[in-house]
Amino acid sequence: MIDNPDLDLNYFHKSGFTRKICASCGKAFWTLDGERTTCGDPPCDSYTFIGNSPVYKPFSLNEMRDEFVGFFKNTHKVIMPYPVVPRWRDDVLLVNASIYDFQPHVTSGRVKPPGNPLVMSQPSIRMTDTDLVGSTGRHLTSFEMLCHDAFNYGDKVVYWKEETIEYCFAFLTERLRINPILITFKEKPWFGGGNAGNAFEVFVMGLEVATLVFMDLKEDNNGDVDIEGTKYSKMELSVVDTGYGLERLTWLSQGTSTVYDSTFRLVIDYIIQHSSRGVLDEKVQGEMSSIAAKIDPFKKAIVLKEFFKKEGIETTEKQSDIAVSFENSRSVFALADHTKTLLLLFSDYVIPSNVKVGYLARTLLRRSFRYIEDLKFTGSVETLIKMHYELLGGVVREYPEKFISEMIHSEYEKYKEMSEKGKNLILRTFDRKKSIDVEDLVTLYDSNGLVPSFVEEVLLKDRGYKVDIPEDFQSQVILRHEKLEKSRARKIKTEEFPQIETRPLYYDDANIGEFNALVMYSGDKTIITNQTAFYPEGGGQPFDLGYFTYGNKKIAVINVRRVGKSIVHYLAENIPVKAKISGHVDMKRRKQLMIHHSATHLLLGVARQTLGQHVWQNGVQKEVERSRIDITHYRKISENEIREIEEKCLQVIIENRRIKAAVLDWNSALEKYGFRLFEGGIPESSKLRVVEIEGIDAEGCGGTHLDYTGQIGFIKIISAEPLQEGIQRIIFAAGYSALGFVQEMQSRMENIRNELNVDLDHLDSKFKASWEEYISLRKKWDKAMKETVKNMMDTSMRFIVDGISVHLLDGTFSQDQITEFTRMANSSKNSLFLINNHRGSFIEVTVISTSLKGSDSIVKALSQPAASYSSGSQRYARFNSTVRIDETLIRKVLATVKNQ
Repeated sequence: MIDNPDLDLNYFHKSGFTRKICASCGKAFWTLDGERTTCGDPPCDSYTFIGNSPVYKPFSLNEMRDEFVGFFKNTHKVIMPYPVVPRWRDDVLLVNASIYDFQPHVTSGRVKPPGNPLVMSQPSIRMTDTDLVGSTGRHLTSFEMLCHDAFNYGDKVVYWKEETIEYCFAFLTERLRINPILITFKEKPWFGGGNAGNAFEVFVMGLEVATLVFMDLKEDNNGDVDIEGTKYSKMELSVVDTGYGLERLTWLSQGTSTVYDSTFRLVIDYIIQHSSRGVLDEKVQGEMSSIAAKIDPFKKAIVLKEFFKKEGIETTEKQSDIAVSFENSRSVFALADHTKTLLLLFSDYVIPSNVKVGYLARTLLRRSFRYIEDLKFTGSVETLIKMHYELLGGVVREYPEKFISEMIHSEYEKYKEMSEKGKNLILRTFDRKKSIDVEDLVTLYDSNGLVPSFVEEVLLKDRGYKVDIPEDFQSQVILRHEKLEKSRARKIKTEEFPQIETRPLYYDDANIGEFNALVMYSGDKTIITNQTAFYPEGGGQPFDLGYFTYGNKKIAVINVRRVGKSIVHYLAENIPVKAKISGHVDMKRRKQLMIHHSATHLLLGVARQTLGQHVWQNGVQKEVERSRIDITHYRKISENEIREIEEKCLQVIIENRRIKAAVLDWNSALEKYGFRLFEGGIPESSKLRVVEIEGIDAEGCGGTHLDYTGQIGFIKIISAEPLQEGIQRIIFAAGYSALGFVQEMQSRMENIRNELNVDLDHLDSKFKASWEEYISLRKKWDKAMKETVKNMMDTSMRFIVDGISVHLLDGTFSQDQITEFTRMANSSKNSLFLINNHRGSFIEVTVISTSLKGSDSIVKALSQPAASYSSGSQRYARFNSTVRIDETLIRKVLATVKNQ
């Protein structure tokens, strides 16, 4: 009885396959080997291909990629690889598999695929197994996924399960000449990226070489299919989604000890030649890879134990030598792996940071720096990245050498700085509770970049403490950052309004300000009309304002939003359904918003030309008076760069270039303009509206724009400041708003000139002289104030309680004096300072403690009889009191704190 009839295929039966149940895991699989009892999937089976390849010849990565694409190119359209950073979607950080290229726009049926069927090799990054890289012999952070995919629409079937199995079997047996009896097809459901379906995992001699997915399910909270706790329902189309591991197939063909040897051989040799640490020989490494394949979850100690047992190694010295060499080999392999993944990230202009995909890049860089130190490697990360680029055979289409060099240098300086400061931070963290747990390790790493091995090294040396580091530590941290980013913005449900399509007149002509319309729906101060010139909020552009004329009334429009195909107007008063009305857009406001919107596109394109191709839009908001754009850039934009951007923008404005808007098919637009199209957001339709400033910028945009750059007038950058690490915020004005800003600055400068009584030509020198005079006077005042505070401290009331020197001050003090009291107090040891600062109806009491008795605990005791408000920390606290704090109360409170 077949428990999954959807996978009971005619191809298997006519080709002589038998369906069996694995004696080890209990899962179903198909095989031509009548004697086989296990499915071929480790740990049910071991690797038997190491040193014994079933492929007729060894292939390089480039050769295997060409072999696969060549097998399918006559029947499938060849698609170039997509970036590893999926700009076309906002729910994932990285491309994890080739199907990510087509989710959700193609798999939902909204957009046609770029080829049907298609074949491609897609670079992918998965970092959840980062801890295992280098240790297991098979795990990688990046790989190429070979695929042949087909998209079936209802009765229009390209091919489905039967043909997919036949293609796979033919490639393995005819092109690679693998003995058919060695191949097993294991039944296993697949899910990912919001979709799911039946699937086969394909194994050869213990190695998984492909996954064949028959995707026909989508995530649906009301669905009737449950896969590991997630509900799914049937899709409108069915997708053949295959994934063949390029590195796995190459490894299979070479039969090397590890996948690293077949993937990074030249890079590994270079690392070993320029390092002073010994590594495992290939035979030992091959044995360990085979053992590791059968241990799930992976444990290094178990692998070593099994190896020692198998080889009869009993002496502690020999075991220790092998364990050290194992660690060195892991560092070599991981360094080779990480630098390849960094190439993929940097080629997509990822800026290392502490958020999103930038965090993943920083993680790999800092791990690489640590491996370099462990191996005493004399080369550089940059050299290894360049080697990968030269070896990849054009998979990475451009090598941004300057950007990569600056990123590595900047990150290494930060790494060194953190390492130098890190020792004291580690010791303080440990001393607080005399231990370090996983949460401490995560905090030290996530917030401060201190890797667990460095924490372990410091504590072992300085405190004799052995840290327990989880083997999956890195995976735990990355999972926190790599969760799907669900949009938190509240959206109006389409059910709240009837689906009535509104014709957007602003796309016909952005200068239309008056129009007639028919009310198709009327709600509570809301209407939907058959057509409108009012622009709804979207893409960082605010909604239009204005009014509708109904009878003798002018009814204000206070908000406009798009809901599905409807444009909903929110009004000051009700208008009945079927009413014939006329709309009047505030065109002065609209015109300024159009100027700022077109100026935003121009500014983005020019910033990219000036600062580098790593500049991407990260956020935007257009307003009437001034607008802002957030861009990716790794350092503060200099004054000279601001001037250069302004001058280049002015040049384009003078040239009066055409601003064109066109609606294009998704794939045609991508082919022409590339993935920069998605800087302005991700469209939800099958078409892309592309706004292009000739030679400067082209991106998907639904906003209203000018016809020519000359209509912008000019652009003035008001400020450019870091928003967060790797993000710069530019605030600017354009057109009349820019003129207004310049006039305001001129007026302010004129006021300053009048106050200083100097002509414009001497304003700078006069201001400088006045400023220097102020600084000189301020220094004299600070010196006098410090002397006054010191005298107050010296003459303050003092007494001793339980060995603590208590200082009590009374008076009316300025904030500067309180700050100086605090600075002086902090230089004392085992002391307690209490300052009664009389403020009229209450006394502001400041407590500074350098003893073991914390200020916060003292304040809590003092505040019960005396205070109305308190706040503070172990060392410093302040509260408002209705009574003066005197020696009697202090002694009483200290006695109370002592007894707690």
